[in-house]
Amino acid sequence: MSHPFGVLLEIDLSTGKSRVVEINSDVVKHFIGGKGLGAYLLFKYLAPGTDPLSPNNVLMFLTGPLTGTPYPTSGRMVVVTKSPLTNLYLDSHAGGSLGSELRWCGFDGVVVKGRASNPVYIFIHGEDVEIRDATKYWGMTVSETVKALRKEVGILDAHVATIGPAGERLVRYAAIMIDCDEDPWRGGIAGRGGAGTVMGSKNLKALVVKAKERRIRAANIDKLKEISRKALELINRTKFLKIRSAIGTSFWVEPMNRFGILPTKNFSRGFMEDAVGLYGEYMRAFVKRSVSCYNCPVACGKIVEADGEEVKVEYEDIAMLGSDCLIDDVIKVAKSLKRVNELGLDAISTGNVIAFAMELRELGLLGEAPSFGDHEGQMELIRKIAYREGIGDLLAEGVARVARKIGGKALEIAMHVKGMELPGYEPRASWGMALAYATSDRGGCHQRAWTTRAEIEGPLERFSTEGVAKFVKETQDERAAAFSLIVCDFIPLYEPWEAVSAVLGIEFTKEDYLKCGERIWNLTRVFNIREANIGRKDDTLPPRVFNEPLPLPPNGKFCVRLRREVFEKMLDEYYSLRRWGRDGRPSKEILEELELTKFFPEVLNYASKG
Repeated sequence: MSHPFGVLLEIDLSTGKSRVVEINSDVVKHFIGGKGLGAYLLFKYLAPGTDPLSPNNVLMFLTGPLTGTPYPTSGRMVVVTKSPLTNLYLDSHAGGSLGSELRWCGFDGVVVKGRASNPVYIFIHGEDVEIRDATKYWGMTVSETVKALRKEVGILDAHVATIGPAGERLVRYAAIMIDCDEDPWRGGIAGRGGAGTVMGSKNLKALVVKAKERRIRAANIDKLKEISRKALELINRTKFLKIRSAIGTSFWVEPMNRFGILPTKNFSRGFMEDAVGLYGEYMRAFVKRSVSCYNCPVACGKIVEADGEEVKVEYEDIAMLGSDCLIDDVIKVAKSLKRVNELGLDAISTGNVIAFAMELRELGLLGEAPSFGDHEGQMELIRKIAYREGIGDLLAEGVARVARKIGGKALEIAMHVKGMELPGYEPRASWGMALAYATSDRGGCHQRAWTTRAEIEGPLERFSTEGVAKFVKETQDERAAAFSLIVCDFIPLYEPWEAVSAVLGIEFTKEDYLKCGERIWNLTRVFNIREANIGRKDDTLPPRVFNEPLPLPPNGKFCVRLRREVFEKMLDEYYSLRRWGRDGRPSKEILEELELTKFFPEVLNYASKG
């Protein structure tokens, strides 16, 4: 297969048949790959109103044009589907090497349709594709599955994307775990939004991939290598990446705690008075080694050893399984995270759900839940959620559904946006994140526009609306393009549009790149309108954010509020910059200008009426 990019392997599990599909080059130029191509395909393939857990939902493992190339951090991939947690568009990104391996096989993505009658796994070995029985692996933990499948296919370095018991039992925030065995622990996690749940609903236990040779497809490989060399030089000159390489993302725990942005006790506070045991510098004493994704010079993954077991610990894990549950030691967090990973759960949602359950216990609304700070109780609740035992069956539905079932006070303290649990940044202490959460295309998410560093170090002023809407809008557009390439969220990019030009053999400018990002963002918005009638009423934050002042460090004597009228002012400005109506729907003019009507004339049915 010599096609530079756009070769998809389509598999129907209901029939057991597969075929190769080539995406039109004009589609690739307008949507790139990864996130953008996924949004295009989801809008095209999925009938409106499809149940995320029905055989008619589509599960896509997608790469980008830079995946598996010399461009730094090009080992990432993305899973795109309709989320069973939110009923919205979902793209869930993962590091590691599986994406690169898939492209070396000659495929730029795998599109899975239908549902198998019994558990199966997909084995891709070069251009050879098999659907094999996985009945004996159903019920296995993640690392057990990875080891067993590598042994069965006879390739010990095969790359494996699998679900655990949580995905099999349709926990709504089950993850897809990639190469998550003990040694080496170089994998990634497509964690957010329940991609693993969709995989489980299709009776698909795993995807196993191994190329027979390393084949880089690019129209101009020499140009690509030169751009990649300059990109690597830029990364090596970036001083902050030296810190990230030494400490990993856990570096951010201390400054977030110091500035009152660290979620604590189910987001009732923004700091822990004694959080040293969670800081990155403390964690370094327990780091056994560092790992990196394919073709990444940073190696920010930090493997922590806890009671003889290894786990890669990140900032979000520490925030949500640590401070938000009042667990004050990173080793305890690592133990909980190990269980979360083995059972195939999203750590962010799991930590948020458990903190919510702990507060419900305090309020007398869920007596079976553990108390804040109870690590053993947290560990047991993780198991119950994954296996849907006892109160775990209720909590497996996610914060929003639990709150609706209990009602009353539970609705006020459920920390989610559009059904997706909030990650590790307190929105009252970071107004940029407040707007980013509210407008994210997949619900409560920090990866679409991460504003906290800009608020701590500049150019955004803390507790001000000045420039926030513009920053969030422009960052969302650029990240939508970057997540379509696909490259790491942590590095500075060197002329990625030129790299795309080299791969595809077309003229692709910076303006094209940014326009693609804006086009993709508007398409996911239209998808969410089509599927869930998303609008201004949904672009909001949990009641706690508006109703309760946030105690600030160092002692909580001073508080900050994010008033609803202040937030609405930011939202109005954001809509105006996006050229959306006050109802939160894109205008007819912007849909036409972005050429979305060229591919989907029906998008005008979802345009703003005023």
